[in-house]
Amino acid sequence: MTDISSGNVRERDRQMTLVPCFRAEHLHPYLDLLRNIGASLERGLRHARLPTLIATGDDIYLPLFPSLTFLNNMTRKEGIDEAPLRAMGKFEIADLGEQFLARVICVPTLKAALERFRDLVAVEDSHAMFGISYGETAVKLRMSARILLNAQDQYFDDWGDLLVMVAVVRAFAERAWQPPEMEFRSTVIPGRYAAEQFPNTHFITGQKFTSITVPYELLSLPPRVTSDVSRSHASLPAAPPIAAVLGIDGSNSLRAVLSAYLPGQLPDIGLAAEMAGTSIRTLQRRLKERALSYSGLISEIRFEAAARLLRETDATALEIALEVGYEDPSHFCRAFKRTAGISPREYRRQHRLHSAGVPHNSRSIRTLCRSAPGP
Repeated sequence: MTDISSGNVRERDRQMTLVPCFRAEHLHPYLDLLRNIGASLERGLRHARLPTLIATGDDIYLPLFPSLTFLNNMTRKEGIDEAPLRAMGKFEIADLGEQFLARVICVPTLKAALERFRDLVAVEDSHAMFGISYGETAVKLRMSARILLNAQDQYFDDWGDLLVMVAVVRAFAERAWQPPEMEFRSTVIPGRYAAEQFPNTHFITGQKFTSITVPYELLSLPPRVTSDVSRSHASLPAAPPIAAVLGIDGSNSLRAVLSAYLPGQLPDIGLAAEMAGTSIRTLQRRLKERALSYSGLISEIRFEAAARLLRETDATALEIALEVGYEDPSHFCRAFKRTAGISPREYRRQHRLHSAGVPHNSRSIRTLCRSAPGP
């Protein structure tokens, strides 16, 4: 059996992210399910100490551990059995956004799509690795991870992986296609509802990988539906490597997760350590190994967000200060000047002069803009 995985495991371990995280788009089906039954989402998100504005964009990254705790607590409280499958039962790859859809579908065959998907997995989920095992009559699409979860959390995570893989295959096979076999890492046995939704699928629990089996004859199928979206994005390159999204050493995973809490107060180091599934001391050590400190990272995130608001909006210093987590605008102005070398007002003035092509003599606005990129 030939095995092709998403990157060298040893190299991936070296690049391990500080905080296991995933793109917020994956949580939206669960939020819709809970919203439709009248659950108090905002209260649940606050209790789980998650950002409450997670439905505002596709490129927000959420911490895995508190997100799974939130889902388990909310679905148990509301009495929802088989919540992952009920939330994602009609899931399609289009639900992950136009660019994801286009990058997967704009290829001639399912086999080519799976190779594209292998590169996209790391962008969607920092802790997941996708592999393809080629057997005699079928291939096995499998997900693995470098983290350990309890059985119930693993069950949520397994279904998420399984249904995304099924959705990719269904974009080429029949809309109601079912894999002959599904393997779960979790030891939780799927219930009656799961059996009703996948009557032709054999469930196997307690496995090393989460996987589905796909017959060889499906690999040569063309896309079942070529959407206008996919045609308009036909020239999109393959997905950027994980280094471009979450950082070559994984430090940007923490930055991405913390940025999701803006506007407002950023998490303290205690909550950040919980997100990382470790102690404060261990998180500090891991940051130090990357020549970082938590306070320095917070300052960078605030500065970058403030600089973007100064460039792109007419918000006042007070409004920007509150947006990036400062209660006192004078404190914000001092902190900004300490980083940029100029006041927020001067930064905005220089940026507008630069945008208008007006020459000026001062610290280079090009340098400042590069030091404070947008999201």
